[in-house]
Amino acid sequence: MQYQKRKRIYQSLVASVMVLCLAVLGFAVWLLFVPNAHNRPVVQTQTDIEEASGTATLPVETTANQFAAVLTGNTTQLAGAADETWTSSDETIAQVDENGVVTGLQPGRCTITGDKGDVYQVAVRHLEQRDGCTYVDDILIVNKTYSLPETYDPGLEPVAEGAFTQLQAAAAAEGLDLYIGSDYRDYAYQVKIYQNYCDLYGWEEADTFSARPGHSEHQSGLTIDCNTIDDAFGETPEAAWLAQHCAAYGFIIRFPLGKEHITGYQYEPWHIRYVGSAVAQEIQQYDLTLEEYLGVTSAYTEPWQG
Repeated sequence: MQYQKRKRIYQSLVASVMVLCLAVLGFAVWLLFVPNAHNRPVVQTQTDIEEASGTATLPVETTANQFAAVLTGNTTQLAGAADETWTSSDETIAQVDENGVVTGLQPGRCTITGDKGDVYQVAVRHLEQRDGCTYVDDILIVNKTYSLPETYDPGLEPVAEGAFTQLQAAAAAEGLDLYIGSDYRDYAYQVKIYQNYCDLYGWEEADTFSARPGHSEHQSGLTIDCNTIDDAFGETPEAAWLAQHCAAYGFIIRFPLGKEHITGYQYEPWHIRYVGSAVAQEIQQYDLTLEEYLGVTSAYTEPWQG
């Protein structure tokens, strides 16, 4: 009788231990494979916010030392050695011939490598028109080639205003004073500005520094002119800081020095355009204009008829 009792106790103890072991094992599996609050990323940086909201166009990390963009169905010429042999990492996205001419086949990215050491990151872009506006890979483009409708009237976009507030605070922490000298301008106001410059200088010269109505980035609500709109601003510590740091806050210097033949406008160190920090930092990394980054042109097709 005593033996049977001890046997039952022993069996019960073994069963309890087995249940406990199974419970511990199950909890360990849950920790490994089931998401929980401690494993979820915390949205903290501007880039995180853009990624979480789907507004960031993320660059692909490569060892490329140069960048080229082309619209789907278009071609672009690489600036490599004349006798270089080129290879595309993905010929379904972009093909390249023996002369370094790239043809964009479908949206995406690949690398094109030359046997002389040139490595390009190539982005094949998709351009589309929506409600009279032009987007390239969902980035709004406004320049001499692409215009906005007269009715486009967003005001200063909150995402640009918020990013500038962060940029301004960072500059202030270093003893620098950056402020908004000009931001959103509607179509009607641009008519007055451009016509005044035409009256003073003629449309040919006006076109080098002022946008025609509908072609002004200020109408996009994504552009801010910092401080004083004057060439002297380019010599200030604020301008130097802006050029170095604005990309971290999602802005680019829209009309950089030495790129006038690409943007169509004179150098404007005060003029910044919001594109999101991921895009802005890649543009800065490769020393590009927005036109170069998107694979588009900026040129009027006819003289001003106003």
